[in-house]
Amino acid sequence: MYKLLALDMDGTILTSQKTVSPATVKAINNLIKRGTAVALCTGRGVAELKDYTDEFAVIPYGILNSGGCIYDFTKRQSIYRSLLDDGALIECIRAARAVKAMPYLLTEDVSVAQSEDIRDVSVFQMSIYQSLYDRVATVVPDMETYVREHPGKSLKLCIFHRDPGTREQTRRAVEHLGMELADAETTSLEISPRGVTKGLGLKTLCSYLGISIEESVAVGDADNDIDVLNTAGLSVAMGNANKKVKDLCDVIVADNDHDGIVEVIDRFFR
Repeated sequence: MYKLLALDMDGTILTSQKTVSPATVKAINNLIKRGTAVALCTGRGVAELKDYTDEFAVIPYGILNSGGCIYDFTKRQSIYRSLLDDGALIECIRAARAVKAMPYLLTEDVSVAQSEDIRDVSVFQMSIYQSLYDRVATVVPDMETYVREHPGKSLKLCIFHRDPGTREQTRRAVEHLGMELADAETTSLEISPRGVTKGLGLKTLCSYLGISIEESVAVGDADNDIDVLNTAGLSVAMGNANKKVKDLCDVIVADNDHDGIVEVIDRFFR
């Protein structure tokens, strides 16, 4: 019997329009009422969840920042955090600058963007997030200066690129730093501290709750979900997942626009 459901957000619990269907909200709420632990398992930080306060009101846990922060929403505090090294982070910001990419920094409390980048994120293939960033981002003139003025705060860095080719240039420029690198969206690179992944986050949360990893189910759609899908007791790919994710998962369900999460709950949490 499975005791924990870990849900990716973008491309999984969220539709292609970045909404949550009423049927999915109802199914998750009923699952929690029956005593099953549910966690968001996402690259997003706390700031990027503000738009979904009503939909996720009863979800108690978050594996946030790609595993860099395990968060208890009921207590409004972190259970676990892992921070980026500030020196390595500055090297990554400089690598982003070299290819005219957009660095987007996540701390436990805020998400930070540069004023010159956030005006039009469609340049970085992120147009669907424009309104979100306009609402939640802390806008600064220069990211490197921000890091120097706020040391020991950074959980994760996303670098949004203009095309896949420049993403690979950034990867090659920073891979010697030994941090965790994961592709996301179409041109984004997510950078986390060494050893920090969604899979580690799932293990940490399971340990905290006294649940074995075999009793967990993880659902995702993209490369940045691969580690947690390989870690969970049962791995589930959304119908809209990429081929790599579908090939490694135990189960494939309906896509994110057709309540694939409801199918997961109906099939595996009876």
